[in-house]
Amino acid sequence: MATSLEHEGPLFLLGERPELLTTLLGMDLPADARVALANAEFTQAVPLERRADAVVTIEQHGTVTHAFVVEVQLAIDPEKAFSWPLYLASLHARVRCTTSLVVLAPDASVAAWARRPIATFGAGPFRPVVLGPDEFPRITSLDLAVRMPELAVLSALVHGDAPGAETVIAALVHALARLDDPIAESYLDLVLSSSVGNLVRAALEASMPLTNYEYKSDFAKKYVAQGREEGRVDAARKLLLAILEERSLGPSERTRARVEATSTPELLERWVRTAATATHEEDVFEDATPSTE
Repeated sequence: MATSLEHEGPLFLLGERPELLTTLLGMDLPADARVALANAEFTQAVPLERRADAVVTIEQHGTVTHAFVVEVQLAIDPEKAFSWPLYLASLHARVRCTTSLVVLAPDASVAAWARRPIATFGAGPFRPVVLGPDEFPRITSLDLAVRMPELAVLSALVHGDAPGAETVIAALVHALARLDDPIAESYLDLVLSSSVGNLVRAALEASMPLTNYEYKSDFAKKYVAQGREEGRVDAARKLLLAILEERSLGPSERTRARVEATSTPELLERWVRTAATATHEEDVFEDATPSTE
């Protein structure tokens, strides 16, 4: 399943600053505690492989004292009722200490769903720790944004298009303007690629030239390119089905399924051109072979 910038963005920030998680959870850690990412794969003896979005550990004196499975959840998914307990049990067996599952759910309805108890093995319901939009802090302090730019970026991604978001965007811009390493490029790319990109772009124009801005980080280039490709595929699908309908050539359920299952933009666009002159619905696909779809 394809990932998205909305899903990978919080994980990217967590990778750059793992203690972002403990900050979101409001945990006060000992001075000698170390927060780090760990292996997020949970492979079992039977042919079943599962991978969580991330695993974060807290260590003291070389010993893991607490471990977290972290999942970014953008939509309701009933399958998580089975995978989340598995992740936690597997991690608990690996680290042999306190373990928790934390769900980052920027959408309020998804957060409410994720908080529902999950029936497990008869010993009582399982409840993950869920951080919804109300639990993501609105970073408006300029000093805090500079000290923790990752938190400022996350705050803008969650709250940047809400009413009264001007102070959140201002804090983010203040922090971004003071970063000058490659990580700054990635953070700037991330917010400019997001739903609040236009607001951030307008706020940055006064202090940073963004005319004909080109994405610099490999992280953003990957997901911007993916988004453009997905947009091209989606547009071709819609156009093809519309042409078939307009010319009374269907589309049949079989054709709809075939079109939805095809993700190659060049092939879809060729079908669009054929559909404009085809006499029958099946003529549109007569030159297609399994290897081209």
